[in-house]
Amino acid sequence: MPVRSVVRASRPALPPRPSRLPRRASLRGLAAGATTGVVALALALGGATSASAAQGSSWGEFQVFGSAGAYTGSMTLAGGFPATTFTSSSRQASVPSGSSTWQAASTPPGSQYGTSNGLPYLNQRPSQDSPTAAGAAVTTYTFASATPSSGWSFVLGDIDADQATITATGVGGAAVTAVQLGFQGTYNHCAGTGTPSCDAAGTRDQPRWDAATATLVGNPAGADTEGAAGWFSPSVPLETLTITYQQRTGFPVYQTWFATKTFSASGTATIGTGETATPYPGATVTVTDIDGRVIAVTETDDRGRWTVPALVASPGYAAAITPRGDEAAPQVGFSLVPGDAADLDFAFPVTTPAPAVVALEGTIVDERGVVVPERELQVIAEDTDTPFATTTTGADGTFTFPGLDPDRVYSVIDVTSGESTEFLAPGDFGTRAVPDAPETVDVTGTVTAPDGTPAAGQTLDFVPVADDPADQTARPDVSVVTDADGGFAADGLTPGADYLVIVGDDAENPVEFTAPEVGEASAPVGLVVPTAASVAVDGTVVDPAGVPAPGVAVSVLPVDGDAPVATTTTGPDGRFVVTDLVPGTTYRLAVDGAGDPVEFVAYVDRTLGTFALLPDEVPPIDPPVTDPGTGTPSVPPAGGAGSGTDAGSGTSGGTTSGAAGGRGPLAFTGSDLDQPLLLAGGLLAGGVVLVAGGAALRRRRAALATAAEARSSRG
Repeated sequence: MPVRSVVRASRPALPPRPSRLPRRASLRGLAAGATTGVVALALALGGATSASAAQGSSWGEFQVFGSAGAYTGSMTLAGGFPATTFTSSSRQASVPSGSSTWQAASTPPGSQYGTSNGLPYLNQRPSQDSPTAAGAAVTTYTFASATPSSGWSFVLGDIDADQATITATGVGGAAVTAVQLGFQGTYNHCAGTGTPSCDAAGTRDQPRWDAATATLVGNPAGADTEGAAGWFSPSVPLETLTITYQQRTGFPVYQTWFATKTFSASGTATIGTGETATPYPGATVTVTDIDGRVIAVTETDDRGRWTVPALVASPGYAAAITPRGDEAAPQVGFSLVPGDAADLDFAFPVTTPAPAVVALEGTIVDERGVVVPERELQVIAEDTDTPFATTTTGADGTFTFPGLDPDRVYSVIDVTSGESTEFLAPGDFGTRAVPDAPETVDVTGTVTAPDGTPAAGQTLDFVPVADDPADQTARPDVSVVTDADGGFAADGLTPGADYLVIVGDDAENPVEFTAPEVGEASAPVGLVVPTAASVAVDGTVVDPAGVPAPGVAVSVLPVDGDAPVATTTTGPDGRFVVTDLVPGTTYRLAVDGAGDPVEFVAYVDRTLGTFALLPDEVPPIDPPVTDPGTGTPSVPPAGGAGSGTDAGSGTSGGTTSGAAGGRGPLAFTGSDLDQPLLLAGGLLAGGVVLVAGGAALRRRRAALATAAEARSSRG
């Protein structure tokens, strides 16, 4: 299908996202006769969703930097949640957009916080694929101040062939108990209404919580399933949170979400009380949390009203007012655990003089100087972080914000575009220009599986590339799902913008793409989807009695020859690992003493299963020796995988490399454990081809696995 560009004159504005302070920027010229102003702001973005009429919620936004074993990053939540940073020794960490994997509103955490569909999460792998302490990845979240004692949760997903031990410190570094971690339960996020299309096998697998070791443990078999999750709502303030993530079998991956529940705080400032009370506009209201940390600052409007729309649902808040004179009013304490807190009022003595006020008036025009009616605007005072009044332009484009402090400066925010003016005195606004709805382009194309069949039902996220890597987010401008023929149409892309196209939440292997310019000829555009650098496989060898067999030679052979491309031996636990295989290549796996070689395709990191030695082929077993360089063997809680020396580290056998070169970044994302990270692709005549795994690939791999099992049993 050819790729074509289509100019669109306009595009519906996206719903505004929660904002904070405007950023000041360069001056821009306005329409003839207008005063000079600044259109500056790109408002800070959040992930708010509405769970009910009064309650709000937010799923955390992640950023990740660094490389294997030395990742750093940040996690941001709305509602005044403390700034959060983290470090991780994970071999791989990425931030998928959440378009293919999410917490639905029907899941236990979703019932509290709403759906996370289309919102990012953190995807990680262990430090090594080894069931030892040395192979574990340690991720520690550090909060800038103690977290609230309620109103927030974290979720760990895809805990199946792995385990996650959770520790935390409270105020002053005190150890937090397993009970205080607030384990809420386990579930399968693929099961229910509005969930992702996963768990095709219908296992409905769930992990189990071992309170004695504070460990979330995957299924006893260590089977690689989909959707197994657990969630936690800490009941005490935390200063740090650490997740020690360890492989038990195979090549596992896990996901992390954070979420907050928020409610609003509001009240009125008056002179006097009762029927004779008059509003007190222009006063500053400051909200602090239980630790005295300033959470929000706003101003009373012309009727004396103030509102902070989203604070984490926790106790111990206080609101204090700073009037414009020498008057005083006591601060008001409140809790948001039950819900919204209204009637947080301040009353000044009746002898208090009414403060002087002025109106901020102006006119909104477009970039051609034409007045813009029904444009939603907000106003925010300098040194505050919460807009305190909203209005809409009239039929003639004019607007008014009454009751402002004549000695203060303000910024007007255009809600539709997210831009704002610089901070100015109320009398200096005049006429302001807002940007026209941007022209956009559309792109169409086709997604195919490696065998050439259409890849139906694949999610494509078009994530804009930020100018500054520190500003890069996982939020896509456009998300589409391929149709039954593998076709897609991505509407509303920014002309000439650079994008990363994420296929099926596979954030480790993005496709670089530049949108066509407006008016650019519809010449075919070719994209070559990068392939994964290498693939790893593992398995276990047992003797005829089912006991793990160490020291067994394992070879990977080409499909048309007998010269090995990789060799290794099983470790003390009978496990072998072969890395650096060429993606998309068909190989044969030969286990010494287990019969004929088994054919497999190196599409993704995968477990090839258990291979039983034939009678009279069992090698002598030497006592296992733990290599000091591999770390202390780790014993999972009951029901987990076994323990022993890491077969893939130090000098012990069990891991080797093939002929593909250095090991590349490979990881499942949790969206579809059968989706290949090999995205072999190229230019088709007259169009874009994005190559990704789909249903046809799953059928082909299932057939290969069945054939391999049949050959193995015949051997």
